[in-house]
Amino acid sequence: MINNITVIIVSYKSKKTILNCIKSLEQFNKILVLDNSNDKELQKKIKKKFSKVKFYLSKKNSGYGVGYNFLLKKVQTPYALLMTPDTSLKKGTLDKFLNSLKDFSDNYSLMGPYEQNKKFVKENKTIINKADLILGFSMLINLKNINKNYFFDKNIFLYLEDIDLCKRLIKNGKKIYVNKLFIVNHLGAKSTNLSKDDFDKIRNWHWMWSQYYFFKKYNGNFLAILKFLPKLIIILCKYYILHLFQNENGNRYKFRANGLFSSIIGKKSYLRP
Repeated sequence: MINNITVIIVSYKSKKTILNCIKSLEQFNKILVLDNSNDKELQKKIKKKFSKVKFYLSKKNSGYGVGYNFLLKKVQTPYALLMTPDTSLKKGTLDKFLNSLKDFSDNYSLMGPYEQNKKFVKENKTIINKADLILGFSMLINLKNINKNYFFDKNIFLYLEDIDLCKRLIKNGKKIYVNKLFIVNHLGAKSTNLSKDDFDKIRNWHWMWSQYYFFKKYNGNFLAILKFLPKLIIILCKYYILHLFQNENGNRYKFRANGLFSSIIGKKSYLRP
């Protein structure tokens, strides 16, 4: 089974976490890494330390979804294991996880770790259970049951691309599972070493942009405006009040308002770190 899986990792200024991530995956023979920060020093370091890794550099930061779409097209095996740089497989658990798949039906599209996705589980009866969705920090992708040419939505730079993917799969009758023997350590929001100010700016802008885009995609522009226009007004009021009192938290609402307004008027996701 392990020879039928290619690990894929997209990084952006992730040198603090990605080495530990790859080290936890050394049992795999095929590992693909795309670095969106064009870090040639990181490339040299990883190639020297991990001979199994095929490393790609990107001069343009196209985001999480587009990066993984690129790597998926490079995969030649029936399965891909998506990992983010701030994750690691728990030591000593891989064999048990892979063994649990031997007698399991191969009709699933995605499988994720149980612990972080248990709130999405429908019935918790066995080791492997159906789920409504799984989070995108780690997932086993069955490429026999999924179109890798239309995986993550290329318009989303950050946030909700995993939810969007699961929603489309379920709508098309595909199956998503979680596995209690698939154990992943996830640091959470540690996949990049951006400064706090830069991280907060990117996070707040894209969170609002993606929320509106996602809602509009499935409910239409009219309902999206009805839902989010009051939110925009509230965000702007908070910004002006905090700005008036020279509170530094005002910047958070400035970027939220900017991201939401950009999405409402149909601008593409443009803000980049």
